[in-house]
Amino acid sequence: MVTIAPDITSKPGSANNSSDVLRLGRPFRYIVLTLVGLFFIVPIVSSARFSFLGNHNSFTISAYTQLFGTAQFWSTLFLSAKVGVGTVFLTLLLLIPTVVWVHVRLPKLRRVFEAASLLPLVVPSVVVTLGVITSFRGLPNIIYGTPVILSLEYVVLALPFSYRALDSAVQSIDLKTLVEAGQSLGSGWIKLLRYVLLPNLRGGIIGASILTFAFCLGEFAVASLLSFTTFPVFLVQVGQLAASQAVALSLLALLFTWIPLAVITIVFSQRRAKRSTPVLDDLEIS
Repeated sequence: MVTIAPDITSKPGSANNSSDVLRLGRPFRYIVLTLVGLFFIVPIVSSARFSFLGNHNSFTISAYTQLFGTAQFWSTLFLSAKVGVGTVFLTLLLLIPTVVWVHVRLPKLRRVFEAASLLPLVVPSVVVTLGVITSFRGLPNIIYGTPVILSLEYVVLALPFSYRALDSAVQSIDLKTLVEAGQSLGSGWIKLLRYVLLPNLRGGIIGASILTFAFCLGEFAVASLLSFTTFPVFLVQVGQLAASQAVALSLLALLFTWIPLAVITIVFSQRRAKRSTPVLDDLEIS
């Protein structure tokens, strides 16, 4: 009879190798994070330094004071913010019910919807804009000649980012159990979305909103082709005349994106710590 003895001698070596990997992993992680941080921070610091430089390398804030004193700065910023808010509203209004319905009723077509949401990355924005201009020229002036048409196009162009954020949020929860629990309590789809699904999808909603709003603040081609002077278009126009003001505008655009992101992240983290379980208490039997 043949007996097979376990290879005991290999265990200490493997344990030593794993401990060596763990010891090497932490310094390597710190080095990588430091290099990545420098990759992002150094250009921003250099840009900020350049925006504050005056004649003979003197410190000045004239680039910012001139921008804040320009009426076009505030008008273009307000226009981009208005278009961004409208785009976020339309995106959430369309995608939240769509993503939930696809996961609940049409799970086999989920890959098809994911592929369709990536089409704006394949089709250039210039082609989309020219198609809209030629195809929807007969729309009412309240849509075609106003920033509404810009928001409608941004909903489509931001679809790869917003859809993926909401889709990932839906996949992270037990959607089927929540829907069945809500329906067993007599809740309709409206109450189910309001009291059960939206609180549990808050992270994905915030992510989709931030990505969509940031896209609206940075998109140039569509707004330029449609003859709207948004904040990115104004930035390009200023860059052709004054480099320091253009850099200052770029830094302000980063701040306008980062500050809401930081505030929303902090507020969401505090609320998530208070409410870590699915919300089913507020449902009423209809």
